[in-house]
Amino acid sequence: MLNKTYCRFITSLSFFFLFFGFVSIVGASDVTIEMEQYAQVSSTPSSHSHLDWRDIDWKDPFVKKGVYKPHVSSNESPSGSHIKLELKMPSPTSMVQPDTFDNLEDPFASKLNTPEMSDPFEDYNRLMFDFNQGFYDNLMKPVVTEYRDFVNEDIRIGIANIFDNAMAPLKLVSSFLQGDFDKTGRVIGRTIINTTIGLGGMIDIADKVFDIKDVNEDLDQVLGAYGVPTGPYIMLPFFGPSYARNIVGRIGGSFLSPTVHFSPGVEVAVGLSATDELNDTSFIIDDIDQMDDSTIDKYESVRDFYGQYRNILVNE
Repeated sequence: MLNKTYCRFITSLSFFFLFFGFVSIVGASDVTIEMEQYAQVSSTPSSHSHLDWRDIDWKDPFVKKGVYKPHVSSNESPSGSHIKLELKMPSPTSMVQPDTFDNLEDPFASKLNTPEMSDPFEDYNRLMFDFNQGFYDNLMKPVVTEYRDFVNEDIRIGIANIFDNAMAPLKLVSSFLQGDFDKTGRVIGRTIINTTIGLGGMIDIADKVFDIKDVNEDLDQVLGAYGVPTGPYIMLPFFGPSYARNIVGRIGGSFLSPTVHFSPGVEVAVGLSATDELNDTSFIIDDIDQMDDSTIDKYESVRDFYGQYRNILVNE
């Protein structure tokens, strides 16, 4: 008889550990389990000792409060063993209070202190963006791809260096008007070294040998340095993203461009500008393709990136 009682106790204890292991597996780390077990050792067998697990009225273990006991008929006396499990689940809304949403940070927000670009002409800009995109996909991209595959990268870098060296007058005036004499001196030193030793600017000797870094300055940055606002965002045909202040800076900078002053005609100036654009695009064609694949709204991505890029140039 003692052995039978011991077996019933072991069976109840096994059921407890089995259920506790199940709760642990499903990850209910916040579940509070309160168990009350009353084991009564009797000298006589229990009236329902013949029941097995199929005779138990199982309850949902994830209810807020559950009481589990064997199912017995009305003419049978209760068992000497009684297990009570009480599950207290936290409310889904108790973890986050409504007033804490205001303190949450946008994980996709830019870390730069960039003013929002005004876009009052969005309908026109999107239409012009689609036009430029079609021009690039159907005409420019195939030409740039063939050019990149045919012309060696070192040659393309040399061509880019020549055009960069030719823009020295614009860089010099822009740096001087901002009162940045460090950049002004660097422009002068780079122009002299690269034009002479660097074979007309084809080889960037100033950077490789003398560690004189390049300068990227234009009249748009001059206006920005003096507090002139950017104005509305404007998508230009063929030229791409811009804004009102940048358009003024481009027009002023064209008078300092050697392609305008020293070209024998408009056709040559346009051809040189197109060659410069074609050569520069050959270095970023893969980045453009990656943007096409990774952005939902390419128009907004281009606008935001352009605004951040120009803002960095103005504030550097």
